[in-house]
Amino acid sequence: MLQQLLFDPNTDHARGLLDLLKQPSFDADRDEPDRFAMQARVYDQLHLLNACSGGGTSLLADRRRLFDTLAFAATVSPPLFNVAQAHYGVCLATIKTLGEPSIALDTIIADLDSLSCVAAILITELGAACSHLSVATRAEYDPTTDSFVLHTPDEGASKMMANVALHGVAKTGVVFAQLWCGGESRGLFPFVVPIRDRTRVFDDIHVKALPGTSSMGLDYSLVSFAGVRVPRTHWLRGSAAIDANGRFHDPLTPDQRLVRSLGVIANAATATAVGVSAAARACIWTNLRYAQRRTTRARLGANRAMLEFRNQQSLLFGALAEVFVISHFARRLVDTRFGETMSSGIAAVPWAAVHRTGALTKAVTVAGAADIIRNCRRASGAHGCLAVNRFGSYEDLTDAYSSAGGDNQLILLEIGRELVAQPDPTSGIAAPGSLDNAAALRQLARFEERRQLDRANHGPSLDATDDNAAFATWNPRLPALLDLARTHGCRRALEGFLHDVPDDQDAETMNALATIYTIEHFGASLGYPERDRRLANAFDIVLRNLDRLLDAFGLSTELIRAPMAQDDYVRAYVGNPLPRA
Repeated sequence: MLQQLLFDPNTDHARGLLDLLKQPSFDADRDEPDRFAMQARVYDQLHLLNACSGGGTSLLADRRRLFDTLAFAATVSPPLFNVAQAHYGVCLATIKTLGEPSIALDTIIADLDSLSCVAAILITELGAACSHLSVATRAEYDPTTDSFVLHTPDEGASKMMANVALHGVAKTGVVFAQLWCGGESRGLFPFVVPIRDRTRVFDDIHVKALPGTSSMGLDYSLVSFAGVRVPRTHWLRGSAAIDANGRFHDPLTPDQRLVRSLGVIANAATATAVGVSAAARACIWTNLRYAQRRTTRARLGANRAMLEFRNQQSLLFGALAEVFVISHFARRLVDTRFGETMSSGIAAVPWAAVHRTGALTKAVTVAGAADIIRNCRRASGAHGCLAVNRFGSYEDLTDAYSSAGGDNQLILLEIGRELVAQPDPTSGIAAPGSLDNAAALRQLARFEERRQLDRANHGPSLDATDDNAAFATWNPRLPALLDLARTHGCRRALEGFLHDVPDDQDAETMNALATIYTIEHFGASLGYPERDRRLANAFDIVLRNLDRLLDAFGLSTELIRAPMAQDDYVRAYVGNPLPRA
C-alpha cells in the first residue's frame, strides 16, 4: 500500500483529531483583530489538541501517536506544531528523561500534562544565537541553601526565541545554563524554571516581548535572569550529582555532558522531519488538485489542463517525487529507536554528535520540503500568495526549522567533515550507462556523491597543527562540504525509498518518482537528451497515476480547507452566490 511508504497513521486517533476542526479556534475562515488574539488562539488550539491526545505523558508513551499528532498540527496550523513539539517532544521529554523523580518534579509534570502551564525551551542566546557550545547563562550552586542561582551575565546572554510573552498563559521554561560548582564550570545542564503564571512574570525574571508578528505567530521574547533561585529538584542532572559536601561528580566529560543534555532534543529532529513532510504533502496535494481542474487560456495550448504543460509537470511532479522520498525518510526515522551511539567528539557543532541520522534526516527533509513549497508557489500564481491557502505558513515553517532544532548548515558542515575523514565507500563507482532500473538510479546517486567527495578533498592536506592552520585548510572547502553532505543525505533518502518500494502494481509509478528525484539531485553529469527523455517518460507515468498517488496522502477537503484544494475552487473562494445585476 502506497500510504505505508509515507506514514503509518492511527486511524482512530486521526479521526479524533479531525473532529477538532469543528471547534472555533480551528476555524479556517476566522480572522483575529491583532497579534495577541492570534497568539492566544494557538494556545487554545494546544489545549484542544492536548485534551484529544490525553496529555503529554500519554503521547510520549506512544511514539507513533505523538508524531501523528504533530503531523496533524503541522498540516492545519504550523504555529501549533511549533509550540506542541517544544512542549511535548523537547521540554516534557527532557524533564522526564533527565530529571530525578521527586514530588516537586511530579507536580511540574502534572501541570504540563494538564496544560495548567505550557513548556518553552530557553537555550538560544541573543549574542551567540545558534551556538549551543557557547551558552553563557550561569546556574551557580549555593551549598548553604542546596539550590542554584540563575544569572544572565550580560545582555548577549539573554535568551531569545522564548515564547513566554503572552499575558494570560502560564509558562514553565526548560532553561539551559552552565552549571558552576566549587568555582568551576561543570558543563551545560537544563533546569526547570517557572517563568510566569496567568497574571505576572515571576520575580527576578525579565521578559521583553519582541515587537511585530513573527513568522511562526508565537509570543517570542527576550528573557534574562537576575538571581533566580532554582531548587535542586529542578536540576535535570542525568547521571551527574553534587554530594552532601558540595562536591560535583559526573561520569561524563564536558563534551559528553553537552551531548547528553541535548540528547533528548533528538525528538525535535524527528518531530521536525515529520512536521515539514506533512506540511509539504498538504501543499503539493492542494496544488495538484487545483492544477487538475485549472485550464489555461494561453495562446499556446488554449483550453488545455495546466498539467499537460511540461513546465508545470517539472515543477509539480518534481515536488511530488520529493515529497514521497522525504516523507519516507521521515517515516524511517520515526521507526528508529535512537539506538545509534552518541558521539563524544564534537568537532564544530553538537547536533550531529547528538544523533547523526536524526540530524541528517532533519536537514534533508527541511530542505526538501522548502523546495516543494517554493515550487508550489511558483506553479500556483496569485493563489499561492493568499494566506487562506496556507502556502506562506508552510514556507515559514521550513524557514524557521532551517535553524531551529539544530542549524541545517552547521549540521551539514559537520557531517561533510566526517565524510572526508572516513574511507571512501564510493571509490571506483562509475556513471551508469542508462537509468533503466533502480540499481542504475542508486549507481548514479553514488557516482554524484563520489564527485562531490573528490571536490571536497581537492587541495592541500587536511592535517592541521593549530587553529589558524585548521581554518585556512577548511574554510575554502565549506561550500564543497555542504554540497557533499546534502548529496550524501539525499542519496541515503533515495536508497531507503528504493529499498522499500514494493514489487506490485505501483512499482512502475514509484520508480518513475525515484527517477525524477534522482535526476533532480544527482543528474549534473547527465547529457541533456538523456535527462529530458527520462524525465518526459517519468512525467507521463506520474500523470496517468496521479489520482492514486494523491490518495496515498490520506488527505481530504475536510482536513485541507484551502479554497485551491476544493472540487470547485471558484465557488470555494466566492462562498454564497453573488447577487446578479
